[in-house]
Amino acid sequence: MEGVTDQGIISVILERFDPQFRPTLEAAALLVLVGGVVATAINPIIDLAFKVWRFFSWLWKTSTGWIQATFFPPPPAPDLPSPMREIPEERTVWETRRPLQPVFPNSQGIPIITIANMKGGVGKTTIAANLAVCFRDKFNKPILLIDFDYQGSLSQSVRGEAGYTDPDITADILISPESASIDPPMYAREMRRDLENISIYPTTYPFATIENNLLATWLSSPSSDMMYRLCALLKLPAFQGKYGAVIIDCPPRLTMGSINALCASTHLLVPTTLDDMSGQAAEYFLAQISRMSESVFPKLKVIGIVPTIVYQDGNTLIGEKRTRERLTNYGKAVWKRDDFVLVDGAVPRLADISNYAGSGVASVRKRNVRQIFEKLAAEVEKRL
Repeated sequence: MEGVTDQGIISVILERFDPQFRPTLEAAALLVLVGGVVATAINPIIDLAFKVWRFFSWLWKTSTGWIQATFFPPPPAPDLPSPMREIPEERTVWETRRPLQPVFPNSQGIPIITIANMKGGVGKTTIAANLAVCFRDKFNKPILLIDFDYQGSLSQSVRGEAGYTDPDITADILISPESASIDPPMYAREMRRDLENISIYPTTYPFATIENNLLATWLSSPSSDMMYRLCALLKLPAFQGKYGAVIIDCPPRLTMGSINALCASTHLLVPTTLDDMSGQAAEYFLAQISRMSESVFPKLKVIGIVPTIVYQDGNTLIGEKRTRERLTNYGKAVWKRDDFVLVDGAVPRLADISNYAGSGVASVRKRNVRQIFEKLAAEVEKRL
């Protein structure tokens, strides 16, 4: 290390190269050294010049903009009033023609419950699957599920819990013109394992196309039985004598399946989350139901609104309390009922419930979930 101290680091490095390359390397090293010194010296000058350039650029833009605005202003825009428009009065396609030969459910028959709302993600499928389990045990009779939502979430949940994984569809049979000739009760899929004595008419994505085609046929040549095919079938002894109840899961819109479900049902349950938009959607849907009930499904009774996915049954969030109070007041004012919101049957936000969505039925897996839906089943049964 004494050699490094005496001769310097550069000399030590150069001694490792061939003597004929040393002059070139020495020149390069000197050039780098000089360049570093020069760069260090002129860097403040360059920085100052850049700041001066930015200042004059800003000054130029500011001054030209001020001159333009002061001496050459643009012509004023015409003061056009915003067009006013009232929300048009709604009339669904199902109201355009009064039914000629409506079919109504049996007044003394089994409960047929449609679970529906005009908003997705509010827990309709979860309630349908878990209520079926509770009603099966409460009534001590088989329960029938019908999946009219083309996404097939109820079908996946129930059939997945029973160990069936392949897609299946028989729900279309219940609303098809050929239903009377193919013995529809045979196409109810019976479940197994923990879902024994629960049957389902499953569905999957092609069901949406089937519904659209049926609607097009009905619009081109309307027949009164199109909306009442399911009702006529569910009045048969093959359904009334075998099942303790029928539960129908519907999509968040009035499809051919949905209108058949409403016409065939004795009761309607409307789930909703407790936020402003969902509360508005529930009120809008119930306004549709109220308007259509006189002519299309006069026998349908509304069980009420069940709060879903709530924090501690809605006692934590201010927004949930506000929406719950709004819906309670709505039930009193419009439906003349103090029990319109099933507060005691609320379904809380719970990982044990959401973990099984689309793949199983939580109430047969978790005791705490079973207790939640038993409370809801009791509230629903009071109103049947």
